[in-house]
Amino acid sequence: MALETLTASDANTYDILIIGAGPAGLTAAIYGRKANMKVGFIEQEVPGGKIVNLPEITNYPGHKNISGADLALNMYNQATELGAVYIYGKVTGIVKKQNYHVAFLENGVNYFAKAIIVATGTTEIKLNVPGEDEYKNKGISYCAICDGSLTKDKVVTVFGNNDVALKDTIYLAGIARKIFLVIKEEKLQSNNDLASAVQRCSNVEIITNAECIRVKGDKHKVTDVDIKINSKEQTLKTDFIFVFVGSHTGSDFLSANNELINSDGVIVVDKDQQTKTSGIFAAGDVSKNIYRQISTAVGDGATATLSAIKFIKLEWQSK
Repeated sequence: MALETLTASDANTYDILIIGAGPAGLTAAIYGRKANMKVGFIEQEVPGGKIVNLPEITNYPGHKNISGADLALNMYNQATELGAVYIYGKVTGIVKKQNYHVAFLENGVNYFAKAIIVATGTTEIKLNVPGEDEYKNKGISYCAICDGSLTKDKVVTVFGNNDVALKDTIYLAGIARKIFLVIKEEKLQSNNDLASAVQRCSNVEIITNAECIRVKGDKHKVTDVDIKINSKEQTLKTDFIFVFVGSHTGSDFLSANNELINSDGVIVVDKDQQTKTSGIFAAGDVSKNIYRQISTAVGDGATATLSAIKFIKLEWQSK
């Protein structure tokens, strides 16, 4: 359908349209409805985002221990019971028409909104080796802050040679007994301060020119990891494996709006979670490089919605 034939109506128009239904998106939906905004949220996967796969969460305030699936369901139920509308679909692009932003869905349905909040999150890049999927959440993790407390006095193997990998290695070094930092390159590639800090950690052993080829365990948890060093195989006894080789952001549909995203696909926002385009906000992992936590995503979602409400009430009519 050509853009010029699109027409806003009560059925396809919202005050706030949220793209993504992880903790940031669902929080945004809750805050929007509490302010009596007409809110819709679009999700192409299971509402709740990555947290639905977490067997337990122990660092979210108010819950000493809760499964990710239960926390996600609680958030989803709260949003929908308040009147936020769940829309299943994949967004392929956003354009501006008159005062509205128009979200195009893959199924051909389009929605209008006074303000849009992008909360599509990120997807961690995996090692793609035998045993990785089998032992995910059984000793394999992609988040040091989430699972680092479980490594006290344990042996940990970290894969990655970027800023996140080095920062999280330093974090884990204060908890774990021993850390193997396995990198494909001949030396640490992060900035000098981070590299020096890692090298000062007495319980970190850096293994260079190496890569993971296999994860092994006892069916219940990780016990070993096989690596290849300069074509020679070696087995490391390990209790935990942390993978920090990178991530994909859910911002592909914004690729035509180059001013909104940086070279890593992260959406650039200010302190109010506002992008460079008036009326488009972003929240959660897709809008940051560090501290990708449920609590930070929730905070971003609240901030983005409050900023969107302010925009609608004070600026939208004049745009």
